[in-house]
Amino acid sequence: MVLYKVWKESYLMHFKITQEMKQRIIVYSASLIIAILFFTILNRFKDITRSIQFIITILFPFLLGIGLAFILNNPQKWVENKLLANTPMQNKHKRILSTGIVFILTIGFLILFFSIIIPNTIDSVRQFSKNIAIYSDTLIGYTKDFAYKLNISEKQVEQLLINFNITKKITSVLTESIPKIASYSYSFVKGFINIILALVSAFYILLDRETLVKGIKKLNYSLFDKNFANYLTLWTNDAKTVFEQYIVGNIIDSFIVGVICYFGALVLKLPYASMIALIIGVTNVIPVFGPFLGAIPVIIILCLIDPFSALIFTIFIFILQQCDGNIIKPIVLGDKLGMSGFWILFSVTVGGALFGVVGMFLGVPIFALIYAGVHDYIQVRLRNKKITINDKAGTID
Repeated sequence: MVLYKVWKESYLMHFKITQEMKQRIIVYSASLIIAILFFTILNRFKDITRSIQFIITILFPFLLGIGLAFILNNPQKWVENKLLANTPMQNKHKRILSTGIVFILTIGFLILFFSIIIPNTIDSVRQFSKNIAIYSDTLIGYTKDFAYKLNISEKQVEQLLINFNITKKITSVLTESIPKIASYSYSFVKGFINIILALVSAFYILLDRETLVKGIKKLNYSLFDKNFANYLTLWTNDAKTVFEQYIVGNIIDSFIVGVICYFGALVLKLPYASMIALIIGVTNVIPVFGPFLGAIPVIIILCLIDPFSALIFTIFIFILQQCDGNIIKPIVLGDKLGMSGFWILFSVTVGGALFGVVGMFLGVPIFALIYAGVHDYIQVRLRNKKITINDKAGTID
């Protein structure tokens, strides 16, 4: 028995788990868990994305309300702290009045804006749908003229048109697109209740934002240790700043681009100016691909009407996008994301593949926050290991 105790003590001393071994065990265990989760997500990817989309659909009014609160937060603060600063009112009444003023002005502006844009756009869509057959015949005529200049016989052109069935394809594509636009408009009208819920949610968020923030902080510090809770608080503040600047900045930038496009189309006497401006303005909120998603269908539409107008628009939109990228966007947005062009392209592509247009729009700020968190973690780990990575490949100090 004594010999067994001596052997056991010597065995345990020989295989004593050091602090470094504990850290390795934790790292390997965490890596194994992450790998299992990753392959589980891959195997159940469709079910997971379907569940996420279902949850987002249910919570959409409240998510939209949070987005509106982000947009209206700074204007509401300005009205409360500047415009109503010297008024003899209690802080509670200032908050209610300032929130009400901002909401009334915002709703009034939206009503005025859409009362001007929507009727013109609807008229443009109706007029365009009536003239689809004429535009397709015009395109066929241009095709024949172009083929004649290339010394292609009329019979070959006719056979080519029959094979490709251009008239039928153009008509079917365009006639299918118009009802879709109408259905989207109908869905937008059906979502009126969601918009009301979003407005009410945003109103209460702005009224009680300090209480909401305090509750979130309590939950944070009750669930996690102090160091991690502090880091999570700082990361949340960064997330708030990034989303505010990105969402508000993109909306302002797209509005400016849409307005410039509208007046530019009027000056250049392009047809369907309001419809063109709406398409360009809405798609401009999507990074990287947005200008192409908006410009390509507009160019195709103008080619059906008048190829020269399409050429004029192509030159105009190219100049406008250059001005937007080099002048307007840097002023409105600045360089707040801290990511290279590659990662912006990556986040837009992945976000769009997972969640469509919304993913393309929100993929950039979400990935920027993940990127910043991973970057900070790597820097801390390298600092603790006293390692410096040089720019030259393969060198470590």
